[in-house]
Amino acid sequence: MKTAIITAFEPFGNDTKNPTEAILERIPETLYDIKIIKLTLPVIYNHAFERLLPLIDEHDPVMVLSLGLAKGRTHVEIERIAINKNDARSKDNLGNIKYEEPIEPSGPDGIFTTLPLKSLRERFQKTRMPVSVSNSAGTYVCNNLFYRTLHYTQTFNMDTVVGFVHVPATPDMVSAQPGVPSMEKSVMVESVMTIIDTVLNPVDFKEHAQKVDKGKKVK
Repeated sequence: MKTAIITAFEPFGNDTKNPTEAILERIPETLYDIKIIKLTLPVIYNHAFERLLPLIDEHDPVMVLSLGLAKGRTHVEIERIAINKNDARSKDNLGNIKYEEPIEPSGPDGIFTTLPLKSLRERFQKTRMPVSVSNSAGTYVCNNLFYRTLHYTQTFNMDTVVGFVHVPATPDMVSAQPGVPSMEKSVMVESVMTIIDTVLNPVDFKEHAQKVDKGKKVK
């Protein structure tokens, strides 16, 4: 049976919850005869990918889709590109702070997602769901995981579709922070499931797999 891997992150910073964990719980175990492997990752530079890597090697998944929290964003956002840089003032969950540090010293400056962005845009425009494409995954642990996953799958010429999706906070997370955007969990779940469905639908996935340019990188 083919497999797909969906990941969430544990809480970080001052938050006691991370909505990606709740989204992960709502994703089915099987979709289109593809087994869904679900994994919650630590918010720690490099450790997140090291936790994910054994599952990639074991299952050779058709897709790895990672979910992360981006408090302050108004939409569910599909990340277009991962950049080769760790550089954030925020500590990870081990207290690490990274400044101007490459993720892969010999890697390209950036690597594009292999999600079918055109198909996703068209689908979300028709449904008018609050989903958009973002051109910055940041330079924190989310981007670190995204970059390392893309770099690994492309280095070993894997046919794995790799993507990263940021979601807003839920209303309860920002109830004491007037003006900070939020989104109901049910809307996030529907949005993420639509992304997964677009990739894993057997007909659409076969067409995308034939067209995807695994070597598409930027300098």
